[in-house]
Amino acid sequence: MQFSKVYQWLKENQHRRKILMLLAQPMTAKQLSKKSGIPPDICSYTLRKFTAKGLAVCLNPKTRTSRLYSLSEFGIRCQKKVYQDLNRPYKEYNLPDIDWQLYGWVCFNHRGTVIKAITTPLQPSEIKRILRVHRPNIKISANNIRDIIKLFLANGIVRSVKFRKKAHLRYELTDMGDQFRQLLARV
Repeated sequence: MQFSKVYQWLKENQHRRKILMLLAQPMTAKQLSKKSGIPPDICSYTLRKFTAKGLAVCLNPKTRTSRLYSLSEFGIRCQKKVYQDLNRPYKEYNLPDIDWQLYGWVCFNHRGTVIKAITTPLQPSEIKRILRVHRPNIKISANNIRDIIKLFLANGIVRSVKFRKKAHLRYELTDMGDQFRQLLARV
């Protein structure tokens, strides 16, 4: 698509500009909504339009939920131009080389919440206690957390850690899990 036409289309709408400026790393529509204050349905619609105009790329198009969008080279050019027009410094972000399909799966609400809670080796019950204090509005049981941990183990996101004189295993993030946690923390 022609740069000037697409750029003009971006300038016409404040939501489009805001979403373009916030899309520094791959994000879902829900994450963008949370960060920008724009309703999720508008974010989702705008991201689909960005994809149609060549500004963004869906990194996991086969999924039905938690679709992950990233700017294309064309989108990055437009993003730089928006920053330049607003006289704001543009900060380029180098994305890690990770499995974006798996990251999109992790972005789902409960999974993302559990991964953010794992800062040290923890049992599922300890994760539940942490979430009860820090995220009281999230409805998740210890059984849900155990199921999520099993899925994380199968995908190499966490590993089990055995402590002496402790009956139950604890779980800590692998390097990949830590990268996911860092990306989720930026959102």
